[in-house]
Formats: sequence, structure tokens, C-alpha cells
Amino acid sequence: MDKSGTYIPIDLMTIQPETVVGCDLYLETGVDNKIRYVLYSSATSIIKSSKIEELRKYDVRKLFIRSEDKKKYLQYTESNLKNIIRDKNTDIKVKAEIVYEVAKGIMFDVFAQPRSREQLERTKVWTTNIVEFALRHENFFTNIVNLISYDYTTYSHSVNVSIYGLFFAMYLKFDSKELHVLTTGLLLHDIGKTQIEHEILNKRGKLTKDEFERIKMHVELGVEMIIQSGCFESIAVIPVIQHHEKCNGTGYPKGLRGEMLHKYGKLAGIVDVYDALTTRRSYAFAQSPFPALRVMSDEMRGSFDVDLFKHFVLFLGSNKVK
Repeated sequence: MDKSGTYIPIDLMTIQPETVVGCDLYLETGVDNKIRYVLYSSATSIIKSSKIEELRKYDVRKLFIRSEDKKKYLQYTESNLKNIIRDKNTDIKVKAEIVYEVAKGIMFDVFAQPRSREQLERTKVWTTNIVEFALRHENFFTNIVNLISYDYTTYSHSVNVSIYGLFFAMYLKFDSKELHVLTTGLLLHDIGKTQIEHEILNKRGKLTKDEFERIKMHVELGVEMIIQSGCFESIAVIPVIQHHEKCNGTGYPKGLRGEMLHKYGKLAGIVDVYDALTTRRSYAFAQSPFPALRVMSDEMRGSFDVDLFKHFVLFLGSNKVK
């Protein structure tokens, strides 16, 4: 069969010994100048350690799955995420890709079912795994930042903001508990947008005053949803309630200024705007980091905590973000 998007590659290192993947696995072969896919393991088969070692022996690094099985594969990697990121044989770039793809899958489901306790609990497990991994591997950010999606969706933006926020907070020496709470809040900072009409969220032209007022409601709607879920510590809502506040008091929903903002809120405001500027949207091209930072510094003067913004610039520079 020709390779025409029917099959997609997965890294052998993501397959854990003595597990059931839940979808058929294929080997890619070339016969008569044609690429074909041969069934290697069925969806219900246990993948033995000996089989993985045999593939490595023959330098097989990729297996293939049918494209329609991608969600099943992501469910598998999510349920095995802790083991994958702890596996010493797995390359850090592969781990970064799995962490990012799993997060996007979780947030896609969260935004589809935002009041589902089951979906929200998945965000907590992911946060625990990424914080643990990030604390063990300081160079993790340079691997995962290259994977960040620059085409905007609400769920990918949520993942991006949580990743920028986590590693910036690590740069600032936040402790482990703070990293967990902050990352969770950032991951869910826009969950209230699930309650806003798509016509308004996706409008290409300028919003009317009434439409903008409706958009602004996503902050308090998000806080309400998180509190009602009963899944999270109350402090986790700070990045949600304050990510649109500005240090000069011109933000919303409460018009807080200066030290009235919590450090989580100040940080959330910076990483939220940065990702928005560096992501391509229907009405704007993605900007490169330096122009985006210049916009934040010059055109948004007064919006951000001056010292924290300087540290953010240094953080990006120290990681050579391009």
C-alpha cells in the first residue's frame, strides 16, 4: 500500500514493555519500490520486552499506526506517561513530543466537556508528570519549546501558556508546590471561553462593545467552573481570574493595579500575551520573539510588572528561544 497518510509513525521508545497499546502496530517495508505496511502486533497483544529488544537490535526505531487510531495511541501514552518520561532509554526529544501531544489531547477533551470532573482530573495528572520531569531535566524546555504550535486554537494556547509559565516559574525559583498550582491554573486559564459563543470568539473583524464585554466574561465564568468542579485548590484560580489584569489598572475583571496583583497573576498576564503574539491567528500573523517582546514593552507599556517582564526577557534569552 502506498504511503498516503493512511499510516503515521510512532517512536518505538514510547512503547512500554509488557503493555497493551490498544491499536494495531505495523512495520514499514519497501518491496518493488513500493512502501507497504505489515502488521507487527495486534491491538490486544501484550508487547513483550524481548520483542522490543529484537526491534532495537535490527535498528527499527519507528512503528506505524493507522491515522484513525491516533486517539487510541494518545490514550495509551497518556496512561503510560509517567513510565515513558522516566524511561532512561527514551530520548528527551521523544519525551517532550509525547508530553506536548498528550497535553493537547487532554485539553481538546476538556474544552469539549469542560464540566466533566473526569476530564479535569486528567489535567492534574499531566501537571504532576510535567513538573516532576521538568525538575529532573533543566534542558527540557529547549526541547519542548520547538514543538509549540504556532497556529492558534484555544486548547493549544492553553498548553503553550502552561509550558511557558512552568519553565519561567522554575527560572524564578518557585518551589515544587507553587509550580503545580501555577501550571494547573495556567492550563485552565481560558476554560471560561467554552461558555462564549463561537461567533464572537472567532470573529475576524473588530468586536463591538457588547461583544467585547461578552468576551471578558470568560474570566469569571472560568473561575466559577473550576470552583464548582471541586477538583483544585482555591489558589489555582488566581492565574484564571487575573490573567487579563494589568499593572496600570486598565485590565479586567476588577481593574487591579500594581501590588494588588498576585505574582501568579502577573506571570500569567505576561505568558498569555507572549503566546498570543507569537501564535498565528485568523486575524494576525505570528510574530517572532523579539518583535513580540518589543510590542509588549513599548505598545503595552504599563501592562506588566517591570521587573518580572525583564526577567521574562532574560529567561527567553537564556534558553535561546527563536
